[in-house]
Amino acid sequence: MKRTTRLALRGAAAGAIGLAALTAGTGAALIAGTGTAQAGPYTAPTTEWCPGQALPFQEIRWDMSRCHVWFGVPFGQGNVSMVYPDGTAADSFISADVPPPELTPSRPQPLPPGTPFCSPRGSLFIIGPICDEIGVDMPPGSVRR
Repeated sequence: MKRTTRLALRGAAAGAIGLAALTAGTGAALIAGTGTAQAGPYTAPTTEWCPGQALPFQEIRWDMSRCHVWFGVPFGQGNVSMVYPDGTAADSFISADVPPPELTPSRPQPLPPGTPFCSPRGSLFIIGPICDEIGVDMPPGSVRR
């Protein structure tokens, strides 16, 4: 073989071995559970509307001469008047011109004792059986009864 071909093959082999080692290390870290992310409180996302832009929802009735910073809230808890095209009042799901709430994500419920180890369908790494194939409802609602 020519010298350049040998060098190219050695480089490719070294790169493949390095990639395999890196991938194995990452997989081991994921399996061991190191580096788990903790979700903290966050502010509800807001959107700014200004005159000349289309309304985000046709039912909104607010001061059309100035800009508004708005965000979505549960139905009936908004502070913006909303009216259907036929004139009847609608439950508002928009709050505007007030500070957005700080939200805290809920923690996932722990699995009941005795739940076998399995991987949810569609997970990146399949380790052991797939949950819905052995009757484990993970994520909740994945097993049809």
